Amino acid sequence: MTPAGASGATVFALPTAWRPAPGSDPAPGTAVVEHADLADGLDALAGICGTDLPTVLLAAHIKVLGMLGEADERCAEVADGAGVRHVAVVRSAATWQELVLRVAKAERPVAGSADEVTYGERALFTAGAEAGGEHGGRDGSAERSGGGGSVERSRYGLRVHAGERRLTFTAALAPPYLARLASMHREVLRAMAADPDGDALAARLDPDERRAVLGDWSTGPRVDRGNGTVVERIEAQAATTPDAIAVKVAGAGTTYRELDERANRIARRLTGLGARPDALVGVCLRRTADLLPALLGVWKSGAGYLPLDPALPAERLRHMIAAAGCELVLTESAHLPALEPPAGGDVVLLDRERESIEALPATPLDRTTDPRSLAYVIYTSGSTGNPKGVMVEHAGLANYLLWTAETYAARGTGGSPVFSSISFDLGMPSLFAPLLTGQPVHLLPDPLDTADLGDELAAGAPYSFIKMTPGHLDLLSYDLTPEEIHSLAGLVIAAGDAFTSELARRWLEFAGPGGTPVATEYGPTEITVGNSGETLAEPPATELIPLGAPIPNTTMYVLTDRLEPVPVGVPGEVYIGGTGVARGYLDRPGLTAERFLPDPYGAPGSCLYRTGDRARWRADGSLEFLGRVDHQVKIRGFRVELGEIQARLREHADVAEAVVIAVGPVRSRSLAAYVIPAEGAPMDATGLRDHLAAALPAYMLPAHFVAIDQVPLTTNGKVDTRVLQGLL
Repeated sequence: MTPAGASGATVFALPTAWRPAPGSDPAPGTAVVEHADLADGLDALAGICGTDLPTVLLAAHIKVLGMLGEADERCAEVADGAGVRHVAVVRSAATWQELVLRVAKAERPVAGSADEVTYGERALFTAGAEAGGEHGGRDGSAERSGGGGSVERSRYGLRVHAGERRLTFTAALAPPYLARLASMHREVLRAMAADPDGDALAARLDPDERRAVLGDWSTGPRVDRGNGTVVERIEAQAATTPDAIAVKVAGAGTTYRELDERANRIARRLTGLGARPDALVGVCLRRTADLLPALLGVWKSGAGYLPLDPALPAERLRHMIAAAGCELVLTESAHLPALEPPAGGDVVLLDRERESIEALPATPLDRTTDPRSLAYVIYTSGSTGNPKGVMVEHAGLANYLLWTAETYAARGTGGSPVFSSISFDLGMPSLFAPLLTGQPVHLLPDPLDTADLGDELAAGAPYSFIKMTPGHLDLLSYDLTPEEIHSLAGLVIAAGDAFTSELARRWLEFAGPGGTPVATEYGPTEITVGNSGETLAEPPATELIPLGAPIPNTTMYVLTDRLEPVPVGVPGEVYIGGTGVARGYLDRPGLTAERFLPDPYGAPGSCLYRTGDRARWRADGSLEFLGRVDHQVKIRGFRVELGEIQARLREHADVAEAVVIAVGPVRSRSLAAYVIPAEGAPMDATGLRDHLAAALPAYMLPAHFVAIDQVPLTTNGKVDTRVLQGLL
């Protein structure tokens, strides 16, 4: 094998999804791409560049290889009379002319490493007489490698032979990828022949494949949702079923009429204190009878709400209130010491002002809510050390919640339980979808020990639906009996974290025929709770459950960093568009511009949200989740920026440097902090944990603290997480 050179380049490897299944040994297939009809254009391009046709064909091949891999440093393997040389895969050429020139001038091939790539994963390009594509070397046996050894051509997973009239492909690929590969080469050659100065950066996919990944698979159905907001639709439901139970908490029930009237009174109190559209009102309440009237009252006042979980550290709550510019906070006396509202702001203590609020008129305010106004701002973990506020508008929230009402709440009449933090948007459908359909919202005790969750849910079953993290689903699969699982709900939804097929299989097995089905839902906070989902008839063959189909009025693409579509089976980053895309980050214009990009496939003025999630399309149109492209992880369903924890650790006087990583399997992932103590300072794990706990929520606290002398690095200069994991 060719040794690594200074460049650190690695030979190109075929996409994992394109390779045959492990253990299979399929016979190689053959595909042919004729290009004689493009001869004039291709010869002209060769002439402009002062080179020959084989070089143009090699450039076309390198363009395709660039489309099949992510943007790391790779090199193509090219056989010639001297052996096998390595030519850098060029991804940045703007025109075909530039691409061909750069390939033609690659007189000194880059050194490449094949140490981690087997021959079955590699691709070999040859050119010359047509017969050359049918035999190993020029003598029909072998080809000398650039490293001094000899290599049978037949051992390569893909062989591409360039003849004067056609390209011949020989490969043992999973169907239908050989045909896709041939089509991509044909599309590239067609574009090269048409215009030497044409766009060489654009993806060149088969038209049918392009239509699938940018349309059929990635676009949700168009549904007219009208202009009504969620609160207006709940008001209409209250008028239709005024005496039905809307909220159940601690054995007591609140009717729809009582809920609506209480919310109207709170709205009047807030309006009198200056609540208005696009202003934010902080809501710091536990799951009590006041929670839903407070949230609806904020909306009825025209304002948006800022959820403030009383369980969060006081420092974090105060930071969010100040950063959001909250002039109003709704809370109770018990939570007031932790909040410290800004000077000049007002605090409404619902327990102390209960009588005065009840004395206000119960009739609704005269208001008009713009669907583009703020519904809420939720703070998520931020890589710079401070959380960032995501601004969600009423239109996106209505689109999502109406979908959950149709898809989740319609599964029964028992409503839904709420047991997650109000600062965690996973619980949005449980809070509001039942109210859109005349069903009850069940507020479970707060705080609630997870050991008691199964008993609480079983006592209130059957529900229409229950939405939870995969961690909760895993817990329930052991805590509940098969009989309890069978009749628990019309549907359970696992969302907010990686959902394994093994867990889905176990749940469906325990539920039995006709029992509680399970669904998946995917979506970051920035696209309004959820963007895709599906109910599982049976667990898929993948390790993780696919992300599901886009919900109505949304899109979900897998793109390159240039916003070009990637081929089926090739990893890329998930970008989400449509009605649910948030307005951006509150008072963070730079970060907003970085993550919310103009949508090249949407209506003028529309945006795509860059999720940071890696995925790839499967041949059946499902979208397979592959992890993150950055340092963000999910812990118990909560999104965590590791950089925020690291920044807090570095603030401690006893810490010189710190690295935080996620460790353990998906279902029980935890955080580990690796600390280089300051000179002369001891390693005090308890002190460091207390330091973090003063500013960060419990789910962001590392389970492990390890002292290290230096941060281990890979040969590319990145943190070597494998070495760190080995220290536990």
